Amino acid sequence: MESVSPTPHTPDSEIARLLGEMTLEQKAGQVLMLGFDGITLTDELRSVIADLRPGGLVLFERNATTTPQDLAKLTSDAQAAARVGGDPTLLISIDQEGGAVTRLRASRGFAEFPSAMAIAATGDAADAGRVGAAIADELLAVGINMDLAPDLDVNSNPANPVIGTRSFGSDPDRVAELGAAFIEGMQARGVMAVGKHFPGHGDTAVDSHVGLPVVAHERPRLEAVEFVPFRRAMACGVAGIMSAHIAFPAIEPAPGLPATLSARALTGLLREEMGFDGLIFTDSLIMGALVNEGRSIPQASAAALMAGADVLLFNNGSALHRMAHAEVVAQVRAGRIPEARLDAAVRRILVAKQRYGLLAGARPAAPEQAGAPERKALAREIAAKSITVVRDGAGLLPARDPAGLLVVETPQAAGLARALGAASVSIGAQPRAGDARLVMEAARGRTILVATSDILKNPQQAELVRNLRAAGLPVIVVAVRLPYDLLHLGDIPTFVATYQASEDAFAALADVVLGRRPATGTLPVAMR
Repeated sequence: MESVSPTPHTPDSEIARLLGEMTLEQKAGQVLMLGFDGITLTDELRSVIADLRPGGLVLFERNATTTPQDLAKLTSDAQAAARVGGDPTLLISIDQEGGAVTRLRASRGFAEFPSAMAIAATGDAADAGRVGAAIADELLAVGINMDLAPDLDVNSNPANPVIGTRSFGSDPDRVAELGAAFIEGMQARGVMAVGKHFPGHGDTAVDSHVGLPVVAHERPRLEAVEFVPFRRAMACGVAGIMSAHIAFPAIEPAPGLPATLSARALTGLLREEMGFDGLIFTDSLIMGALVNEGRSIPQASAAALMAGADVLLFNNGSALHRMAHAEVVAQVRAGRIPEARLDAAVRRILVAKQRYGLLAGARPAAPEQAGAPERKALAREIAAKSITVVRDGAGLLPARDPAGLLVVETPQAAGLARALGAASVSIGAQPRAGDARLVMEAARGRTILVATSDILKNPQQAELVRNLRAAGLPVIVVAVRLPYDLLHLGDIPTFVATYQASEDAFAALADVVLGRRPATGTLPVAMR
């Protein structure tokens, strides 16, 4: 697609005019970014757009279950509904990180890209920029102008339950380099990037979708690790930064107060100390880190705005959206939130829309360009370059002859045996006591390739590998998601990482296992 760079940051009289013409209710709507159900512009969504006048919408995979043409019609119809009320073009965002967090799937006609950790395993920062640009073109094809990516978390905790391969790795400088390249590639194409999750979600053992994590590191450690990629992203002009629903006592001493609701974190640190003048986003305000801690979502929404957030992000639930909007309006009217704080947020939203050409109208979608062959080829290339042979002390690679292999497939690795052209035994994610015997009976002198996925959550997989090795069988372990599976396998001599379970990754793995190409990937995380 044609490259469209953002215009210079030049807030002018147009922004002042737009802001001056807005009622309090309209301004409160502009700071909302709303999720919704359905694959069409429903009457409910049309009503929400007409009544609340939101500044943006966020799409999830549930909104993209059909074709690129259908999705392009949805975004076009939503923009048309906003124009009926005379509102600025909507920010339309999505979480299209690649790997596990992918909303636009190859099975529906899109180019689907490897995870951030897979990109890092290629060893080439330019690959991150190429992927950022390619994802931007996929989004523009269906009328999406913002990506809630990249993940800038430094995944220093192997037990992290939610980041993992979404991160570029465990080295802060490398994460910063790759994150900046991704941002620059994406934004040069005209799509806004939003780095996440500030101040850093990489060293947590609690999923913030479920509960409230606490990162207890002192400020010097945060400066040396967690902050590094965010500072680099700001320096390269990232459009937005998303907050984390995580408590950082070194930043915010109030017990249990997450960064999303902390003025010290969002205004004091991010805005004033670090000098970030782009958009500050909340993570979804209906996540467990907030709602399971006794906070009402409308109150949390107003608190996040007061703390310094410019964009309040929600999943679905139009009744909830209306309550949050009413709460913001009520608190401004009561003086608990200064109207100047709301005005500052709306002004930044309008500046971002102006900078990316959205005040002049939405860029036309071109759904026929989704899934372009050159972008699918890039996805295959990155997958091929990322395959990492971490160990092969047993000399089992390459196996060369698929007839000499027996693949043990977990549900997450379905299709791997087919890619290898090998015999297989299918087991559950949590193998049963008798599965080792079944595998041994089927082996018949063949090398066993065990596909593992998330051994930390499924320790029975490690027990299966131990039983097979104890029986003297040759075993290749392939971690089809997290390379940290290695930490649970002791002295396993042959171990390969793919960083994702996808058709492209399995095809690339088959080429390595069968000796058709060498493995060139390098491990982007420390194993400890």
